[in-house]
Amino acid sequence: MNKIIISESNIEQKNLDANIELKETNKDEIKTIKLDVLKSTSLTIIYNRAKKTKLNIEININKDVFLDIIDIKTNGKYKLIYKYNLEENSKLNIVKINDVKETKETQIINLNKQNAKVNYILKTVAKEEEKYDLMIYHNAKNTQSNIINHGVNIEDGKIKFDVSSFVPNKIKNCVVDQNNRIINLTNNKCEIWPNLFIDEYDVIANHSAHIGKCNEEKLFYLKSRGINEKDAESLLIKGFLMQKLNTQKDTMENIIKKYWR
Repeated sequence: MNKIIISESNIEQKNLDANIELKETNKDEIKTIKLDVLKSTSLTIIYNRAKKTKLNIEININKDVFLDIIDIKTNGKYKLIYKYNLEENSKLNIVKINDVKETKETQIINLNKQNAKVNYILKTVAKEEEKYDLMIYHNAKNTQSNIINHGVNIEDGKIKFDVSSFVPNKIKNCVVDQNNRIINLTNNKCEIWPNLFIDEYDVIANHSAHIGKCNEEKLFYLKSRGINEKDAESLLIKGFLMQKLNTQKDTMENIIKKYWR
């Protein structure tokens, strides 16, 4: 399996096969990692840094290529810019799991040619400030984007999701979907900005945004079955953070156990 580990020495480990080409550049003390994905494969990126990290990552996915990415961050403070470029008939699946001190992430997804498709899932537990800016550009017909952002806010956390999907005029038969939800277990302010910039009628577009505590009806139901409130809340949070995860369930479960025993 292709794997990149980023720790105190920047890229500490990289195990890449011939399906992925990697180039590194430095400009103004900011490292850029560029990955060209030549054939269908999978990639795991693990970040574990105590220091503040600034990093740009660009991933180019060739025609007819399927890429499956696992992106896991722990510990430090991060400022990251991701750029994904998808060509004809390419597909990108991303699962991001964050358990960090603080992060500011910008994700730019370009669906450049017909039949390009992205499935994006973010799961995070926020203890301090976390800001996520996502911009998804449908630059060709018959492209699809499915975006899921789920966060649980605890301690001194503040989460902001700013998600914008763009479909220009004459870019037909696109599917655009956003699902953004934050369970806020504090009195701190959290924000969701779900934006759909659609200039074409022949498009299916949906978005949802919800910020709140755990569902009161579900809590009541669990408590009526003899489960105390703390355990009932933990069960609901576990279900929420596990939802839609077909992989990395052990990683997510370890994070849940860390905060909800």
